[in-house]
Amino acid sequence: RPSDGGGYVAYKKADYAHALSRSDTDVQMYLFETFGGWCNAVKRLFYQMKDKVRNKLSKRQHEDEASWSTRSWLSLQAQRMSVALQLAAAEEIATELRLAAASEDAAVA
Repeated sequence: RPSDGGGYVAYKKADYAHALSRSDTDVQMYLFETFGGWCNAVKRLFYQMKDKVRNKLSKRQHEDEASWSTRSWLSLQAQRMSVALQLAAAEEIATELRLAAASEDAAVA
C-alpha cells in the first residue's frame, strides 16, 4: 500500500539473479541521484574506467556520440548516465500516473 508502506510483496527472482549465481561475476549496487549526484563508489568506478581509456573517446564515440559539451570520455559517460537516469525517472512517474488514473477510474465505476 503506497499510502502507508504496508502490504505484501510477492517474491520475484531478481533481474540479475543469473549474475549472482556465477562465481566469476561481481554484482555491485550503486546509488545515483536523479539530480546528478553520484555516490563515492560510482565516482571511483568511473574514474578507474576513465583512467583505463586515458579519458579519450574512441573514433566512433567522437564521430557518432560526442557533442560540443562531451569532448572527453568521462564527460560523455556522465552525460549518457544522466540521460538514462532522467528517462528512468520519467518512466516511473508515467507508470505511477497511469496506476493512479486506473485506480481513480475503478473507484468511479
